[in-house]
Amino acid sequence: MPLPRKLRKSIQRNAYFLTQKRKFVPHCSSDLSTSCREEVPNYLSINVLQDQSNTKPGATRKVLVILNPNSGFRSSRDVFYKKVQSTLKLSGFKMEVIETAYAGHAKVLSSTVDLQKFPDGIICVGGDGIVNEVLNGLLSRDDFEVAIRFPIGIIPAGSDNSLVWTVLGIRDPVSAAIALTKGGFTPIDVFAVKWIQAGVTHFGLTASYYGFVADVLQLSEKFRVQLGPFRYVVAGLLKFLSLPQYRFEVDYLPASPGRNSELRPLTKKCHEQLSDDGKVRRGTQINGRIEDNWVTRNGEFLGIFVCNHFCKPAQGLLSPVIAPKAQHDDGSLDLILVHGSGRLRLFCFFIAYQLCWHLLLPYVEYVKIKKVKIRPVGNTHNGCGVDGELLHGEDKAEWQCSLLPAQGRLLGQDPRALK
Repeated sequence: MPLPRKLRKSIQRNAYFLTQKRKFVPHCSSDLSTSCREEVPNYLSINVLQDQSNTKPGATRKVLVILNPNSGFRSSRDVFYKKVQSTLKLSGFKMEVIETAYAGHAKVLSSTVDLQKFPDGIICVGGDGIVNEVLNGLLSRDDFEVAIRFPIGIIPAGSDNSLVWTVLGIRDPVSAAIALTKGGFTPIDVFAVKWIQAGVTHFGLTASYYGFVADVLQLSEKFRVQLGPFRYVVAGLLKFLSLPQYRFEVDYLPASPGRNSELRPLTKKCHEQLSDDGKVRRGTQINGRIEDNWVTRNGEFLGIFVCNHFCKPAQGLLSPVIAPKAQHDDGSLDLILVHGSGRLRLFCFFIAYQLCWHLLLPYVEYVKIKKVKIRPVGNTHNGCGVDGELLHGEDKAEWQCSLLPAQGRLLGQDPRALK
């Protein structure tokens, strides 16, 4: 029976799209640009995303999305709802979105959420700060063994997105969304910073720092609302002009390749007096055990950095790295000590850092370690920065930084590693 003209044309057009599917898909970019989505029907876009994903077609992934509306230039809402949400939905993500209402809200959410309701992870929309809050919320739960391996996804929309840029090679939110749709995860070391006197432990994925940078971080909080990401530049300049002296006592345990540097049973007591210039100690008795090969450094330090990866900033033209030998899954931390004091030495360090020459300076010490203890001396700033969050210490606070190797999970995989 002859079909009406319009119905016949509609069937022919649908058949044409189905037969030309293979011609459309190769011309689509991996991140499904807007122009591509306008040419290809929705059902083809879904198939493209599912073909790129490691999950089965039609599979639903349930995740919790925690969005910080104050991240960066307060553009995280537009980033998620206009650039990212549709891509995740097309690839099979079933999301519940919660916006944070105050500082520390993300930590509360991740510490109380039912993980079985969102078995495929938590996605953070913001900067490194919200990722740190979610990590610490998960690790404060009673089900620690499950929570520490719970996957965390990142959509970069904050002032500093060093973690996702360094570990996954992703700088923009659209690429981050595509990485999430492809599935898989990346193991990453987690480090713990403990305030020994108070017994408080804070976890991190990027770096902890002491001295000038921690001092700047504290001052920058006064300009958060007015200046956004530029608050670090203003606070750094003000602190540089009124630069105080920073004195520390540093004990670190070097990472020995091919050798177990963990605590050993007590066989003999070997004690040596600590020298002022910071020499190797043969052994230190701690809780009835001996820890070998601890090294002590005393004196003035412009900065102390304990890095979990090489810490490449997402912003900036040159993208310098503070710890070029660090890897996010190498089972060790990287300690950088900037000895001395004075504006000239600090200025030379930051210029050399921008050119990636800072390790060539004679007053910069770089060593791979297992753990480190840091004690401020005198009136030195006793705070500690961890992944952009400031931990306030009181009196003569002593900080200990140690490692939990390959315990964290980041959603997505580095495209360079896959190649």
